[in-house]
Amino acid sequence: MLDKASSLYSESPAESYALYEAAQREAELNSNHQFDGDILVGKARYNILVAKYDAASANLSEATLFYEAKEDKHGLADVYNLKSILMQRLGEDEASRNMLLKSIELDKELDDIDALITDYGNLALDYYRSEDADSMFYALTELEKLQDETGDYENYYYYQNWGMYFQLIKDYPRALQQYETAQKIAEKYKMTDSRATILMMKAQAYRLKKDLKKAEINAQESYEFSEENNLIYEGAEALAELIKIKRDQKDFKGALEVQEKWIKVDKEINDLERMQRVNAIEAQLEIAEKEKTIAQGEADLQAEKLEGEKIRTKNAWLVGIVILIIVLLLFTAIIYARTRKLNATIQRQKEEVELKSLKLEDALTSIEDSLEYSKLIQSSMLPPLSLLAPNFKESFVFYQPKDIVSGDFYWIHRTETATIFVVGDCTGHGVPGAMVSMVCHEALNKVVKEKGIHNPALILDDVRAIVSETFAQNTANLNDGMDVAICKIEEDKLTFAGAQNPVWIVREGKTEVHPDFSTEIIGSKQLISAKGDKQPIGRYVNPKPFTAKHIKLKKNDLIYLFSDGYVDQFGGDKGKKFKASNFKELIIQMSDKNLSEHETILSTTFEDWKGQLEQVDDVCVMGLKF
Repeated sequence: MLDKASSLYSESPAESYALYEAAQREAELNSNHQFDGDILVGKARYNILVAKYDAASANLSEATLFYEAKEDKHGLADVYNLKSILMQRLGEDEASRNMLLKSIELDKELDDIDALITDYGNLALDYYRSEDADSMFYALTELEKLQDETGDYENYYYYQNWGMYFQLIKDYPRALQQYETAQKIAEKYKMTDSRATILMMKAQAYRLKKDLKKAEINAQESYEFSEENNLIYEGAEALAELIKIKRDQKDFKGALEVQEKWIKVDKEINDLERMQRVNAIEAQLEIAEKEKTIAQGEADLQAEKLEGEKIRTKNAWLVGIVILIIVLLLFTAIIYARTRKLNATIQRQKEEVELKSLKLEDALTSIEDSLEYSKLIQSSMLPPLSLLAPNFKESFVFYQPKDIVSGDFYWIHRTETATIFVVGDCTGHGVPGAMVSMVCHEALNKVVKEKGIHNPALILDDVRAIVSETFAQNTANLNDGMDVAICKIEEDKLTFAGAQNPVWIVREGKTEVHPDFSTEIIGSKQLISAKGDKQPIGRYVNPKPFTAKHIKLKKNDLIYLFSDGYVDQFGGDKGKKFKASNFKELIIQMSDKNLSEHETILSTTFEDWKGQLEQVDDVCVMGLKF
């Protein structure tokens, strides 16, 4: 019963709670108190969910005594974790954090990775509430180290918390991208309270992004879903967000109507909180008395039934059967009439749906035609690889947009003495990413071809100025831009500059390299790399001039530029990211093959890794042989 109660909690909290109570009655009936702690923790979790804070406090106090007597550190860690949530709901932030730190200390001692994942997720939320972005980043970084141990279910909290971090630092597009992924996981695993929370967080991000229409849709959906599932606290949060949205929309009448709803819900929560503070000590006694009364009532009812069976006569049975037959006949007639009426309604609705479906199909066809034409336009902007042919033995590009059009692009320019090549990763993907890529692409043309600037660092400085100026003209305060890696090769000298993105060079054997570059030996190969500057092309606080790094190339060196789409793809047996470490091994494994085979290997490996999962971002990998 406890196993089933635990597995049902996310999908149906009320049913889960009923099972915990049934398990408690069964335990008392059989005098088996081995699992009392698990029962109390399960009931406390539900009582926190529905804002019954007095009952939750009583549950956790009993559970603490139980686990301390058994010296069960696992159980105590669970209690401290729930007490942290309870204290947060009651506005006692310092006590909440102390409980969470006690839980982390115990789970580290026990080396309980699953529990630590939950702990660091909750610690990140605590720092989010205090608007401490640096400490929140630390907690999420600690959580990142444990990601290999998490499953798809636990990843909900990973994406939710990263989304909240990006929202805290005002990177709303990335915040919404994380929230969308978290919402899919919540819906897939029917995580009831998590789904209500993530809808509210999306509403908040859209409001801060000034997209008030989408903000209102998500906040309203969060509130209605909370109402349906008796999520009082989440419903209050959704109403509070709706008030802010209405005010931003200048709909003060609507804001007042929503606020009246919020006051009723908040009063209910606060009334429960006062009751918790006044009756905390007596709560356990009241619960025990109620359970005793219920048990006595069940016993009296059983005795009454037995006595009733003795005095029933055959005539009573006959009367009952006749009445049952009459009721069944009446019920059948009513059902038949309602079924006819329902069939007529269904037929009418079916015809309406089919008509709307035809209109939707026409609209989708028009959109797809427009996107395909946009793809042709974007493809025509990409340079031919033949520009690399005169100076390089072999080259390839693996280019796979997430949608029909892409935010990734590559760019090549050849002068009389040098070759310049670029891989860019613009904000977003699909149509928004493609539009940003066109701006960045034209900025490169203007700086290199028109102004004649060939130093990679100076190219990035000028491109950043053009991109920032372009988006500064928009009153929506867009934060779009790109991460980029750019190389210039002149004779045997490579000059590199990057915004966030690196360059990798695979070399046979081991050689000394310039201090600007790092190196590692993998088998018989040497992987030489240089990171880009930690700033994007686009708006950035305290921007600095980009730096150029130089290295002398050797014959048969392989040079790679790439966006983050390949290494960030989820897949494999555990649904994890591919990661840079696996990408390095793949590059080394295929370095002895002709570059004409690299594109095929990258494509096959990518599809095998992705499996049935959705592609998360655009992918662009460029390679050439010196």
